[in-house]
Amino acid sequence: MGSTRVVFVPASGPRGSGEAFRCLNLARALHARRPDLDLHVLLDPRAGLAPDPCWTVHALEATPARAVAAVTEHLDALAPALAVFDGSGRTTHLRRVRRGGGRVVWVSNRKSRRRRGFSPRRLRWIDLHVLVGPGRGAAPPGVVERWMLRLARGPAILTTSAIAPVAAADPACDDPPASPRAHDERPRPAVFVSGGGGQRVDGRPVPELFLEAALRFHRTTGSPAVVVLGPQYAGDALDGKPDGGAIGGVRVIRSVPTETLGTLLAGAHLVVAGAGNMLSNQVLLAARPCVMTATGGHDQPARLARLAASGAVRPAPLESAALADAAIALDRDVEAQAELVEGIRRLGVVNDTERVAARLLALLDA
Repeated sequence: MGSTRVVFVPASGPRGSGEAFRCLNLARALHARRPDLDLHVLLDPRAGLAPDPCWTVHALEATPARAVAAVTEHLDALAPALAVFDGSGRTTHLRRVRRGGGRVVWVSNRKSRRRRGFSPRRLRWIDLHVLVGPGRGAAPPGVVERWMLRLARGPAILTTSAIAPVAAADPACDDPPASPRAHDERPRPAVFVSGGGGQRVDGRPVPELFLEAALRFHRTTGSPAVVVLGPQYAGDALDGKPDGGAIGGVRVIRSVPTETLGTLLAGAHLVVAGAGNMLSNQVLLAARPCVMTATGGHDQPARLARLAASGAVRPAPLESAALADAAIALDRDVEAQAELVEGIRRLGVVNDTERVAARLLALLDA
C-alpha cells in the first residue's frame, strides 16, 4: 500500500476551510481515476468537512503548521508516496516525506504562501509547486523566482485557475433550485452564502448578517431567497427549526456539500457571497451576478478589490443592511446584472481540478 498512499496536509481550523475543500476536490478526482490509491488527510475537524469515503481522516488539534509533532508522527506512520501540502507545511515535514522516498507537492493561492514555496529552505524538498490564481491562472514565475528555480534545479511549476468541485445535485439538499430548464417557470432565488461560516464580526457570526440581509431582500423585493449558513457555523439561527425550512419566507440551509453548492449558485438569480478563495471561485465558475464582501482572512480584501476592479462583482461592506441594499439594487438593474456576468466571462476562470489530478498521478507514477 505504501507505493499508492497519498496524504493531504491542508491548512484547516475553525475559521477557514478553503484549503481543506480544495484538497477534497483533488482527492475525489484522484479516487475517480485510481480507486486503488490509499488516500489520507491530516485535518483539524473544526474545518467542518463532512466524512467522505474517498479518504481516511486523521484528526489534528490545530492547523498542521501548529500541530508539528502530530503531523510528524502521522507522516512517519503513513510513509506516503505523495504528500500534498496546501497552505501549510513545515520544512521539516517536506524533508521527512522526501527522505522517506515520497514526492512533495506544494499548493499556494496567496502571495505569502507562494513566497514560502520559493524559499531556498523549501525549494529543494518540493517536486511540484501548484500556483492557484485568479482569472485564467496564477502569474508564471517572475525573474527572481526563475533564478531560484535554476539554483535549486526545480521544482516543476503548474499554474492553475481554480480547483473547484464539479457541480451536482444532492437529494440531501431537499431539491435545491438547480439551473432551471427551458420549461421550468419557477423564479430563480437569490443565494446568500458567506463561506465556511466560522467568521465573526463584533462577536456575531457572519452567516447571521447574511440571513438578516436575505430577510430584508425578500421583504423588499418579494423574490425567493436561500441562505447557506456554512459547515463551521456554530450559532442558533435555526433554533430548532428544520434544516432547509423557512425563516420569514427565506429558506435556510445549515450546510451543503461543495458540489451541491455549485449547483445552487448556478441556479441563482443573483448571489451574495463572501470573498474567500474557494467560494469566490465557485461564484465565478457559476457566472451569476454577485454582490461580494470580505468576511475575514487577510487575503479577502485584496481579492475583492481585484474582482470589483475587473467588473466581475459588485463590492459591499460587511453589514446586513448594506448587503441587502446592494442586492436589492442589483435585482432591479438587469443591465448591471448582464455587465457583471460579462465581467466574469472576461476573467476566463476555468476549473483545473482534473488537470491538477492528472499531474499528481504522473508525479506518483514517475
